[in-house]
Amino acid sequence: MTNTTKRTDKRYRQQLISLVDEYNSNGKKTVLLTCDAFFPLVDGVVNVMDNYARLLSKDMNVLVLAPATAGRVYLRSYPVLAVRSLFSAKLNYQIALPDLDGWAKRCLRRLRIDLIHCHSPFFIGHYVLNLHKKRHIPLICTFHSQYKRDFIRYVGDGPLTKFLLKYIMEVFNGCDEVWTMHKASRDTLISYGYEGEPRLVPNGTSYAPPIDYEKERAFARARLGVGDKLTLIFVGRLVEQKNILFIAEVLGELKRRGLDFVMLFAGEGPDKEKLVKKLQEEGVSDNVIFEGRLEEDSLSRVYAAGDLQLFPSLYDVSSIVQMEAASRYTPTVFAEGSLTSCTVRDGVDGFILPCELGPFTDGILNILQDKERLSAVAEGAYRDLYFTWDDIAEKAKAAYEEVLLRAKSPDERPKAVKISEISAKSKESL
Repeated sequence: MTNTTKRTDKRYRQQLISLVDEYNSNGKKTVLLTCDAFFPLVDGVVNVMDNYARLLSKDMNVLVLAPATAGRVYLRSYPVLAVRSLFSAKLNYQIALPDLDGWAKRCLRRLRIDLIHCHSPFFIGHYVLNLHKKRHIPLICTFHSQYKRDFIRYVGDGPLTKFLLKYIMEVFNGCDEVWTMHKASRDTLISYGYEGEPRLVPNGTSYAPPIDYEKERAFARARLGVGDKLTLIFVGRLVEQKNILFIAEVLGELKRRGLDFVMLFAGEGPDKEKLVKKLQEEGVSDNVIFEGRLEEDSLSRVYAAGDLQLFPSLYDVSSIVQMEAASRYTPTVFAEGSLTSCTVRDGVDGFILPCELGPFTDGILNILQDKERLSAVAEGAYRDLYFTWDDIAEKAKAAYEEVLLRAKSPDERPKAVKISEISAKSKESL
């Protein structure tokens, strides 16, 4: 179980102050990583920042600035400065309120910060943008999500969405450098009004390659109780925007066409009840197993047991689950037109199908009928899509040094950043 403590606990605060003083005197570079979301919520952005913090802390001073949850701090292997927050039931997110947290602000004033890497452009994003301006601290921000889709979903496509888009773009346009995962997300960022040229840095996975794949797969299938049945999987938050209700429709159509299968859902989310109801309507409840939110070791079994991962999300920008699945030779099926499919070559290292019930179902049946092709794509997924966070962390540290060098010598180096592109098509660039 994850350890927690109260945000106001005296021992926790004393430990942070001691750590700040150590960071200020040990000669290492200090990086402040920030996000408007944090554990116990587990989503792609939290996963990314967690891995950056875990790996960078081996060589650098790392402090994470993130919201507390119900007044508690979820402790990790790296230090976390948790700030006041409010929970929004509608958004199912904590809303961080750093400007209302006097103690956290005093703690940050005491800390010598060399660089800030921000992973969300909301209240914490604006807070660190002000730190960047006032203290001249280099600031990097990563563009992770299709924010405009979220705004339209919650407030409609009107003046409020325009205001919110302008609000977040103030953060991105105020940074020294913006990172995003691939060319499709780059184009989305520019369409929102970004005025620079982002650095392309993919995500990764912490999964090590399997020592004995066949043995691991057999163990996983036995442990999960799927036997020799065809096993489809979905890993992620159970939210409508990931197209989980569409998956339920596809499963219903597959069953009506005579396919015998097991479907594993790994994850939790606010729309689980809607999904359960939809599965009942489609008559596939008996084919489905909900695994809930799993720790890394248990989750790897889901990937190892799967024959095919269904991920028709039109919302995600860059899905880590496709890399995690690739680490266990499980290819992913994407929806045509999705941003997260842009690094995949259809029929080579993944599958891309029209996001319509009939064609998507037809496509899955065709994939499953050609075992040789499925096996070749599984190999291709491992070859082309599997990046480790260790690879990405090394590239991040090198990029940090570039940004720090420009900050020291602004007149000698151009402000514009040449794209440093790590292609998901070739590992030679790593």
